[in-house]
Amino acid sequence: MSDLPGTQASYWIESTSRDPIGSAPAQRTVDVAVIGAGMVGLTAADLLKKAGSTVAVIEMHGVAEGVSGYTTAKISAGQGTRYSSLTSKYDEETARAYAASNTAALEYLAALVEAEGVDCEFARKDNYVFAASDEEVSSVEREAEAAAAAGLATELVSTTPLPFDVPLALRQRNQAQFHPRKYLLHLARNIDGDGSFILENTRATGVSDGSPCRIETTDGDVTARDVIVATQLPFLDRGLFFARAHPYREHVVTVRVPGSAVPDGMFISAGSPTRSVRSTPYGDGALLIVSGEKHKTGAELRTDECYRRLQEWAEQHFEVLGHEYRWSAQDYYPVDALPYIGKLNRMTQHLYTATGFAAWGMTNGTLAAMLLSDAILGRENPWASLYDSNRINPIRSATAFVKENVKVAGHFVGDRLSKEGADSTDDLAPGEAAVVGGGGTPVAAYRDPGGLLHAVSARCTHMGCLVKWNHGERSWDCPCHGSRFAPDGTVLNGPAARPLESQDVGG
Repeated sequence: MSDLPGTQASYWIESTSRDPIGSAPAQRTVDVAVIGAGMVGLTAADLLKKAGSTVAVIEMHGVAEGVSGYTTAKISAGQGTRYSSLTSKYDEETARAYAASNTAALEYLAALVEAEGVDCEFARKDNYVFAASDEEVSSVEREAEAAAAAGLATELVSTTPLPFDVPLALRQRNQAQFHPRKYLLHLARNIDGDGSFILENTRATGVSDGSPCRIETTDGDVTARDVIVATQLPFLDRGLFFARAHPYREHVVTVRVPGSAVPDGMFISAGSPTRSVRSTPYGDGALLIVSGEKHKTGAELRTDECYRRLQEWAEQHFEVLGHEYRWSAQDYYPVDALPYIGKLNRMTQHLYTATGFAAWGMTNGTLAAMLLSDAILGRENPWASLYDSNRINPIRSATAFVKENVKVAGHFVGDRLSKEGADSTDDLAPGEAAVVGGGGTPVAAYRDPGGLLHAVSARCTHMGCLVKWNHGERSWDCPCHGSRFAPDGTVLNGPAARPLESQDVGG
């Protein structure tokens, strides 16, 4: 059992209502069906409804209780050392287009908040990329040069609002932060009604591309002219995105600090390990939201130690009054460094998707919704070709593609040959888990704190890789494509669409 202080839960979800929105209508034919009620799905649905379309949103959890409920919620065109990376991999023109499109997404969101009076703690903040040591100074300098060439107004500074010295930082003014779930709940309430509706706690299990399209769900079928699959990574494998975008997890802790100790701004380190910091109002003080400890999904089994390192870093650098919440988030990183936004594949006529936001989903998710809604409404968009989901960049993506998929192949083959695993569930103490047996019939077994044994198949239902136990979050994680499962086999994250099957092992 973990002895970490604080609650294992997202502050964004815990601080907002979880009451259902609307009710399922008898008539389930709409213009556009959106699978996923996160940043992409709800923003696109809101845009489409405002343009006169009827929309159905289908969500396996509650509204904004998936990945968008586990973000750090920065809205910024400045994204760590993104522009030096893009300029190196592509050119200045690509970096300029990325900067312009992300700035447009930020300003769209800001304008919507102001026009509709959205109570979501939206606040303009300066964004800082800081060197945590002298060794990171050159990275900050390169990013400053690349960001300026990309058209962003930035400046190098030697002091920041952080309570510790840094050798150098890059400041970009007038970026933003917000409470993501308050914002998304507002969009959801806008969407529901007048022929549009939201189905919560409903899993989409299949989609057929046709005229109309048919979406099979656990609560009956929905038909629509067009479909947006906004499930972080498409649960439909037709676009092979699982081979072109790879899953990483990052951890978040929140610490309570006095109002007088809150650094004014948003901050992210230039090097590794990453340390990202922002604040949010909390009682008569504030919460500092500290994130980092990025790792490949399924590769770090003691994720409780990731949380511990973040908590210790916060205590070393800030006046911490207490530890409140901790959570983790999953992000997909594209092999050629740009998000995929557009048609599900080259053959589909009415299926759209977006993925690969590389940990900047609030800004890129808004951008994706703008692009997808324009595509469905037949509008030209100047950035559509940049993010084309079916683009082919063999030179720019080859190294990352081979590296990541060799790892996947290693798991896929190695797991079947390995004889590692516990011999029996008998020795599992409360709170412990293990893969029992090897070869063709491994079982993922977890004994909960009350002593009850949960046993499920250890083969991921997406492509059959062997799942790994995530100690800090008490989940079975697939190291191949990022699917995650609860101890009872329930799907927590796709692309897997089916739960792990229950196994009878006694105990």
